Amino acid sequence: NSVGGVIFLPITWSELYQNHLNVTLKINKENKMNFKKIGIATVLGFVGMSISSVIPLIFFYGPHFEALAGKFPDIVKSPPEPVPALIGGIVWIIVMVIIFEKMGTNNIKDGAITGAWLGASKWFFFNMQMIAMIPPIFTMDYMIIDVPLSAFSYGVGGAAIGWALDRFK
Repeated sequence: NSVGGVIFLPITWSELYQNHLNVTLKINKENKMNFKKIGIATVLGFVGMSISSVIPLIFFYGPHFEALAGKFPDIVKSPPEPVPALIGGIVWIIVMVIIFEKMGTNNIKDGAITGAWLGASKWFFFNMQMIAMIPPIFTMDYMIIDVPLSAFSYGVGGAAIGWALDRFK
């Protein structure tokens, strides 16, 4: 059957959906997630990223945001509320671990490289958006320092994730 040169296949929506389910189920059976491995990689990635962030936090981020809190006391909170930051960090590390696993990043070197570019690109994008919307708070000077520090921190966390994904296959 064709109309105007377009060929219509004799398949119903139900058949199409069933074929999709069959393919999806087959893929899921072949690509099962190992929750123990993901959990261990998440913990190690979080610890690695946290430890590598201590010095930048003390010497750059802390003083920077304290100065901003003094300048914009109704907008910037220093120190920040830890609970939302921890929840966001944990969720992001879980997402990173799943991304790394799906990409096949499973050694220290590849984890460090993937972590570094992922962190740098994430914070470059975020900072540029903030520079566009609230330039008195987010400046180009801040971004120029933040992106390399983030790349370093994410590289350390990524190396830990890569090692864990290799170790706990």
